[in-house]
Parts: sequence; C-alpha cells; structure tokens
Amino acid sequence: MQTRFSGAYDYTLDDRGRVPIPPAFRDALKPGGYIGAGADQCLHVYTLEEFERQAAIFDNLPEGDPLAEDARRDFYANFWPTQLDGQGRINLRDDLASRAGISQDARDVKVVGVGRRIEIWNAAAYAAREAERKRARAEIAAAGFAAAQPTPQGGA
Repeated sequence: MQTRFSGAYDYTLDDRGRVPIPPAFRDALKPGGYIGAGADQCLHVYTLEEFERQAAIFDNLPEGDPLAEDARRDFYANFWPTQLDGQGRINLRDDLASRAGISQDARDVKVVGVGRRIEIWNAAAYAAREAERKRARAEIAAAGFAAAQPTPQGGA
C-alpha cells in the first residue's frame, strides 16, 4: 500500500540541526528514508519505497544523453540516507538546510505532507507562497484536473 502524507506542521530546528517529523509520518520512515534538495526552495524526504520509485525514473533516462546524465547526477548527488532518532527527529545536513533557507538564525520550519513525499520548508518561505499555492489549486480545479490526468499514448 502506497503511503500518502498530508497536513502541515510547525516545528523548530534544534541546536543540533534536527527537525521533528510529525508523529503521523513516523511509522513510514521507521525503516529509514532519504532526504535531499527539492525542486523548490525546500527539502524532500522520501520513504525507502518512494526513493526507489524516484530513482527508477532517473535510472531509466537514456545513458550517454548529456541532459539525462546531468539530471541523474544532480538527483543522486543531492540525496542522502536518513534515519529517525529515538525521538522522531531527522538531522538536516548544513548544506541542505542552507539550500532551504533554514539555519540557527531562521529556525522555524514547516513540515508538509505532499502525497508521496514530505517537504521541509523555512516557515517564512512557505507562508510567502500561500497565494501561489491557492491560485495553483484553483486553476487546476477550474480546468477539471485535466493537468493531472495521464496523456493518452498513440494517435487520436
């Protein structure tokens, strides 16, 4: 069964660079997971199962194609295994935290369930994008969720 994460939770980075994972998400990450740079200014946390699914996408890109090779390098170079500690926290590498705008001077974080992944945001950056998120959801809904439907293969 595919894990789905939902909800948005407020936390604070501790002095040792750790962020709590919401209790509702912890069981899915007990065996471990992967953390890395997301496409936006946030971090992505994947279960082991979802990381394998994401990795397969990059693994199936054509060997030798310069664009595909760079995409594959970027994906693998920016994800690391992670493990929950005894209190349900994960450690944020300094380079990843910095990429997401999280630091000892900007410690407030938002941990967000986004379906098959968890995102960790600088809380202020997440709040600043609220209008964009609401607009995107409204536009997709108004279009009848057509953008979310698979494109038919072959001709018409």
